[in-house]
Amino acid sequence: MTQEEIKELKKIKLETIRDYHQKLIDNLEIPRSDFNMKMAFYDKQGRNVVGIFASEFKKEKGFYFELITRDLEPLDAERTVYKIPSNSSFEEEFELNEKGSYLVPLEELRIVNTTSVAISGASAISDKPSFKPPIAAYKAPSAMEDAPYTEMTIRDYYAIQTGKPVSSKTWLNDLIKSNK
Repeated sequence: MTQEEIKELKKIKLETIRDYHQKLIDNLEIPRSDFNMKMAFYDKQGRNVVGIFASEFKKEKGFYFELITRDLEPLDAERTVYKIPSNSSFEEEFELNEKGSYLVPLEELRIVNTTSVAISGASAISDKPSFKPPIAAYKAPSAMEDAPYTEMTIRDYYAIQTGKPVSSKTWLNDLIKSNK
């Protein structure tokens, strides 16, 4: 394929991905151009990362994307959507690579709960000024605040529904135990 044919194929694949996620794009009330596709790769330190450009960190409502393979196909069958919140300090937080993008480790991406967005609209997505891993670095809510529904895992749901303390969140397990 020529460079022009590759460019045209990427454009077609991107439009196909945007078409697939159009309902989510509408529910988030974001411009179609704020939804893209990204390919993960390993950096020199062996971390699995995605390249995010400066302009993508500056999107008012965040930048959304789906991970793809080298063949420009969705990486996973669930069609997981990720978000990069608007972040003015990205230059200090992330390493700039030779292609002009910033290397963001996959574990720092925010996963979008599309069901929650469909129910609650754009308000289901929190715009925090910095990245946090969805589960590993989750901070337990204080007595006066609640955890966001968008960060509930299937394991958390099972724990709540069955009353069994099987969540990876200690505070949730403690809450379940205290109600027995």
